[in-house]
Amino acid sequence: MDTDPLFIPRSTITSRLGKYSAWGLSGKTMGLLLLLLVLASLIGSFYLNQASQTTAAGLKIARLTREREYWRQENADLRKQIAVMESLSRTRARAEELGFVEPEVVEYLVVERLPTENALSEDSTTSHTSERRQLAPQPAQSRDWLGDLVDQFESWISIDH
Repeated sequence: MDTDPLFIPRSTITSRLGKYSAWGLSGKTMGLLLLLLVLASLIGSFYLNQASQTTAAGLKIARLTREREYWRQENADLRKQIAVMESLSRTRARAEELGFVEPEVVEYLVVERLPTENALSEDSTTSHTSERRQLAPQPAQSRDWLGDLVDQFESWISIDH
């Protein structure tokens, strides 16, 4: 009995397809390989994501470091400009531009009596009007106006603010 080469029983075809794939692997093995492929791609994508975030953070740190150094240099330059602007020769020149002159004679005010702790700790319940009366300017006809000025200054210092 000759068989037709195109005729293969249906039971043979279905049994071969159900058990093996085109490469000769079973369904369980193919599923396991597919699962491993998906897991490997997930792990790879997580790794690439982490690596890109780390690289981005490193670049940001480098940029901020450069910016910090720029501002340090800028602060140093500004401090130098301030030092130049505050130099004594520049201050004198600016004072002369504004019309200031150096005094011919320097006089110092000597205070002979400094307030004591008792005067400072006295009861400060006196009214402000009486304090103002004590500080009121003396009449212009006073013989010793410097003494009056010193007395006013001393009374002003002795008032507990």
